[in-house]
Formats: sequence, structure tokens, C-alpha cells
Amino acid sequence: MFHRFFRFGFFLIFVSFIGIASAHQTKLSSSRLVAMGPQISGQVELNAVDLSVALDRDFVSESGVIDMDLLQQNVGQVHRYLNEHVRLFCDDAPVAPLIREDIDVKGDHVIFYLVWSCVDPNIPTQYSSTLFQEIDPQSRHMVSVTGDREFIALLDVTKTSLALSTQEPSLWELIYKFVISGIEHIAIGFDHIAFLLVVIVLGRSFYPLFKVVTAFTIAHSITLSLAVLDVFSVPSSFVEPLIALSIVYVAVENFFVKDISKRYWVTFIFGLIHGFGFASVLRDYGLPENGIGWALASFNIGVEIGQLLIVLLAVVLWKLVNSTSFFADIDRGHTRQRMLSLVISGAVLLLGAGWFIERVFL
Repeated sequence: MFHRFFRFGFFLIFVSFIGIASAHQTKLSSSRLVAMGPQISGQVELNAVDLSVALDRDFVSESGVIDMDLLQQNVGQVHRYLNEHVRLFCDDAPVAPLIREDIDVKGDHVIFYLVWSCVDPNIPTQYSSTLFQEIDPQSRHMVSVTGDREFIALLDVTKTSLALSTQEPSLWELIYKFVISGIEHIAIGFDHIAFLLVVIVLGRSFYPLFKVVTAFTIAHSITLSLAVLDVFSVPSSFVEPLIALSIVYVAVENFFVKDISKRYWVTFIFGLIHGFGFASVLRDYGLPENGIGWALASFNIGVEIGQLLIVLLAVVLWKLVNSTSFFADIDRGHTRQRMLSLVISGAVLLLGAGWFIERVFL
């Protein structure tokens, strides 16, 4: 009976994970605005793959290189998309931007340059973005404003606009924004959640898992800081497949180990790799020049909070499952916790392998 349950449970988890993996997950887009009186100049940075999906074009080749010729050929369509989804208001009236023809490339991102001018005596009052929300409801857009006003905001489907206030944010507002950003990144980072899940699935109490997760946090904080401060970085084309392999490794290891009390060494080593992945996200947020230390620390704290919430939830769910009589008759030398752990590990193993193939070959 249990073997039928094992196969059925494996199938359900596999199907649910494949559903998550197959949906297009957008990267963080961003706007960097410079406010000078009635004029706002901006750089809008978009992931080229996201832009390809939104416009049904193949701007990125199979080798991962952005096709600038095709992008220039479709620049009119791109500009229309920007006009529809990025808007600035002068005294609550929308103003059409002047979009420069030149386009810059930074890694797998493309950068567009826009200028909005309000007619005196009108002033810029509001900025909005709905970029990529039509293809991914979880899409997010980071806006950083400098010049005669300075602040940072994160836009999503629940908050598509921000007031261009002249009031500078307080230190607590800065900390709050980046703590929340760290929590959100863990909540929607399916590869990091998958890694965390196979890391903790053999554990049954909070404190040992706390050590394992904290070692991961310390490690990724190191490489995240090095990359964001431009001391040392690794290309995302190399980091992303390694993150997928780290998921595969730990999932396979779960079939051969039962004690995870020393696993913090494994999570520390892989945390160094994941930190470079976090760095690409944090760069897109637009770090404030005067508070970069606080932003880094707050983001790491947010990531740790998000991870510990997942650990706490996993422990509580396991306690609930363990208290039921559903698996009471399982024998044949296997404990119920061991078999359930292997079901989850096997499903995540397939998911990690799929991510690796996608990131290397597709």
C-alpha cells in the first residue's frame, strides 16, 4: 500500500513543481530616475528574455547572446510597449516620454533611455510601471530616484505607481524596504526554496535546522557583498547552472545520509554560490549611494527571516503529519519520515535537473 502512496505522492509533487517551472518567471526590472525640477530623465532596464516573451520575439539567441540587430528592427514595437507600461504624470496628467534611439546592453539586460518634461508650472507628481505584469503577475519593478529628491520604491501588481515626493526616506524606511525585499526574494525564488527544502527535509526540530540555514545565510552574505561592491563577481550564466546543481547534489545526498547535524558545511559552501545569484537581484534594486551598508545588511536579514519562516512552516507541517495515523502501518524497515523525505527529495531532484538543462542548453 505504501509503495502505491509513494508513487502517487511523487507524481503529485513532480507535476506541481513542473507547473511552477514551466510558467515564465520574470526577472526584476528597474528604473533609475534623475529628477531635476520639471524634467525627469530615466534609464529603464529590462531582462531581454522577459522582453522577448512580452513581445513574442526572440531577442536572445540559443547561446544566450542578445540579438541587437533584431532588437533595433523592432525598436518601434519596444518603444510602444514602454509607452504603454511606463508612465510619468505631471500634476496628474500623463506625459509622453522622449525615448532615445540608442540602446545599451548589460549582461542579459537591455537599457533604454527616456526623458519626460513637464510644462511649467506643472511638476512631476507620479511615476507608474506595469511592465511584464501581463505575462507574470509576480513581476516586480524597482524604482530609484536621485537628483533634487532621493528615494527607492518597489512596484508590483498591488502597487503600480509611486508619488514623486521631495521628502527623503528615513533610515528606518530604507531598512524596512530592503528587509521586505529580502523576504520577497526568498518567497518567489523557487530555486532557492527548492534548495532550502531538500536541505531541511531530513530535519525534524528547529534548532539544528536553524544552524544549517544560518550557515547558508552567512556564506551568501559574503559573496553577495563582494559582488555588489564590485570586489569580485561571477557571471550569472555560470552561477545559475551551479545553483541548479547544488539542488541536485543535496537532493541526491538525502538518499545516502540520515544525520544532517554537520550539513552546515555543505550549506555554507553552496551559500557562497547562491550569494552571487542574490547579487544580480540586489543590483537591480538600485542600491542607495549613501546607505549601501544598511541596504546590504537589511536585505540579508530579510533573506534570513524568509528562510527561517520556511523552516518553521516545514517543522510545523511535519509535526501535523506525524501526529496523524495515516502512516501508522508503514513497516518494511522504513520509517514514515524517511520515505516522505525521499519522495520530496526525488521530486526536487528532477526539478533541479530540469533547471540545469534549461539553464545550460535551452
